[in-house]
Amino acid sequence: MSQESAAPASAVPLEELSSWPEELCRRELPSVLPRLLSMYQHSDNWIEHIQILKIIVEMFLPHMNHLTLEETFFSQVLPKTVKLFDDMMYELTSQARGLSSHNLEIQTTLRNILQTMVQLLAALTGCVQHVCVTQESIILENIHSLPSSVLHVIKSTFVHCKDSESVYSGHLHLVSDLLQALFKEAYSLQKQLMELLDMVCMDPLVDENDDILNMVIVIHSLLDICSVISSMDHAFHANTWKFIIKQSLKHQSVIKSQLKHRDIITSLCEDILFSFHSCLQLAEQMTQSDAQDNAEYRLFQKTLKLCRFFANSLLHYTKEFLPLLSDSCCTLHQLYLQIHSKFPPSLYAARISKAQQEEIAGTFLVTLDPLISQLLTFQPFVQVVLDGKLELPCELQFPQCLLLVVIMDKLPSQPEDVQALWCTESWLSEATTRVSLFKAVFCSFEQCAGELSLPIHLQGVKSKGYGTAELCAHHVTVVAHLIKSCPGECYQLTNLSVLLRRLFFFMAPPQQVEFIQKFSPKAAENLPLWQYISLQALPAELRKQAAREVTRVGIARCQEWLSSSRTLGELESLNTLLSALLAVCNCASEALDIVQQTAIMEIGSQLWVLLNTKLVTGQPYVQQTLSLLLPLLGFFVQTLDPHLISQVVTLQTSLLKLEPPDHVCLAVLDFVSSLGKFFIPQAFQDKILPSLSSIFASLLADRNWIVEQHTLEAFTQFAEGTNHEEIVPRCLRSEDTKNKVVSFLEKTGFVDETAAARVERVKQEKGIFREHLAKVAVEEAKWSSLQPYAKRPRREFPLEEEYRSALQAASGALEAIESLLQKSPAPEWLLLKMEMLQERIDELKRHVL
Repeated sequence: MSQESAAPASAVPLEELSSWPEELCRRELPSVLPRLLSMYQHSDNWIEHIQILKIIVEMFLPHMNHLTLEETFFSQVLPKTVKLFDDMMYELTSQARGLSSHNLEIQTTLRNILQTMVQLLAALTGCVQHVCVTQESIILENIHSLPSSVLHVIKSTFVHCKDSESVYSGHLHLVSDLLQALFKEAYSLQKQLMELLDMVCMDPLVDENDDILNMVIVIHSLLDICSVISSMDHAFHANTWKFIIKQSLKHQSVIKSQLKHRDIITSLCEDILFSFHSCLQLAEQMTQSDAQDNAEYRLFQKTLKLCRFFANSLLHYTKEFLPLLSDSCCTLHQLYLQIHSKFPPSLYAARISKAQQEEIAGTFLVTLDPLISQLLTFQPFVQVVLDGKLELPCELQFPQCLLLVVIMDKLPSQPEDVQALWCTESWLSEATTRVSLFKAVFCSFEQCAGELSLPIHLQGVKSKGYGTAELCAHHVTVVAHLIKSCPGECYQLTNLSVLLRRLFFFMAPPQQVEFIQKFSPKAAENLPLWQYISLQALPAELRKQAAREVTRVGIARCQEWLSSSRTLGELESLNTLLSALLAVCNCASEALDIVQQTAIMEIGSQLWVLLNTKLVTGQPYVQQTLSLLLPLLGFFVQTLDPHLISQVVTLQTSLLKLEPPDHVCLAVLDFVSSLGKFFIPQAFQDKILPSLSSIFASLLADRNWIVEQHTLEAFTQFAEGTNHEEIVPRCLRSEDTKNKVVSFLEKTGFVDETAAARVERVKQEKGIFREHLAKVAVEEAKWSSLQPYAKRPRREFPLEEEYRSALQAASGALEAIESLLQKSPAPEWLLLKMEMLQERIDELKRHVL
């Protein structure tokens, strides 16, 4: 009698069961399986556990009914299997820190645990393979314990392998062979599981069932695994993502409302950024090393392809699930900004070669363009990009500017409702506001002055020009109307005026003629516009005509102001007139005849008499008047009265002691640099020359680099042209100032500046600008408007009679001198004394104003 028939099957030892033939296993399955399952549930020995599990999987699983696997096997065995694995992992981690080459007992224990874990993973692989082989299509509910248990074990394995360096405290080499086997087995198990899951079928007509929930759990479990293996095996990582995207789209109709889209988008964006930064690091290494390392370059290309794969995955997922991605728009926005912040022409870009820049742009960055096209119609994305409360760090401001430009380029091809979405402001609540795209662009350009000061070469289609001449003229006309509608001084006006000046140079002559007819300089209401136009953009005859017309109207209006009550409230209009006259003198002074030149000079002289130190320091509009008047007088310095020059220099000296705004300092420099062409009469040298040396010395020591640079230029211009050479050394009062001037004259400042050093300098300058803007914001909060103080009401003067008496006495003294001059020649000293008296009268006039 054979052994099989001699003893009941339920009493056969485990060692004998492992040698049973296939037919006997099939026949005895009903009696043996309950015994094995019972032994498995009650055994506390890991080795016995694995032995029983292997016997069930290898000997009896092939003979089980595949429709009842969940009920008869998976639900009874797998929970215990997972607990067994967790217990082994805990024991492994707990004892790993005691591992050393001298402690053979712990070394043996750890290796035994690892070998047992490898066998457990192999058993699970057998379970998955069996399901794949026996079923053509799989209903997830029939095996739902299997995927969740397998994914738990896989993730735990990968986490342990990833942390192995720290877990084994420098003795990893003692178990590295088994850890590699463990990783390889987990890799194989996941690959087999993904093959199984690819066979799952779900009913699209069923809105909710356990299958849907199980598939969602599977996808998110694989997502967790992705975050673990991202730095361990790039190909495996990419394949896992590929499977996640594939399954999400395959079962989209039934699981789309259950998926955690934000988690998927966030993880995908993180992987894109990680791969992109790795790519940049490799490119930097290749740039720094002269020799081209083929292995390094192949790794760079491999990483770059990974970037493209992740980006295409994001593009595909976004396209299919866009309506459900409202809470992911901020992540997508940040992705775009972070990528472009590390890529030229950003100031914060990695320093990589031109060849690598082009390769990255052509392989990876091109995928971001269709992503923006997809998001263009999505209102939540519009809200994020145009958020009125959006505050970005320095390194993300220029990428935001690039994004806005890209969006503007795409909008013309979009439907009107999409254009309206981007181009209209929206105010939902105090915390939720949306600015228009145009406002966002202007604000963004204002924040990116540093980047825009450097040469910029953007990727994209090259264009030979702005478009037709009519289109350019249309743009100029729109900007001109916007400028005329701006209410007083504002940053929008500054941006628009710069744009108008640039566009005007691109206008064709016929359109320039039309512009002059439409915005005639003969009309005073158009002078606010002409102050921003460079007449150099016009042909010679047209320039001459426009210059004379602007000057004629400007002179007439200035004379009207001088002959009127001359209130401070009217200074804004006066400053507009002076600005227009200054624009003519800067660009077309040769077009003015002697009469117009003389008239401008006389207006400047008359206005100067009205200024004094107290008035300038106390009124912003008077500061602007001074800043316009000084360069205007500088044009006519050769014909100015020495008395007036003396008054100007005296007032400037007094102002600088009070630390005026930078624009006043720059205006002072405009005037004093022009004095290099002027020979100061002997009678005025003792007063003017010391003041000039004081002005230059003060401004050369200024800590503001903008003022310092302009001072060096102005001082050089003055020193090269002046006949009063003795004044030059008096301006250089310290060794630091002398060295600064010598360095400037010898051109040793930024001549050898590298591109990297230039970028760092611009970063520092940008920081200075930000600090300045912050100060301006504080000042604007303090002074709610730049409007001058209101005109004071007329009041009675308590000392009016004393004033009349003193003035009458002075008048009588002058009449006495007039009588003496009729009787005898004047002494030599009389003229000088009268000039000094005249200066005192001028000073008193300023106080009266």
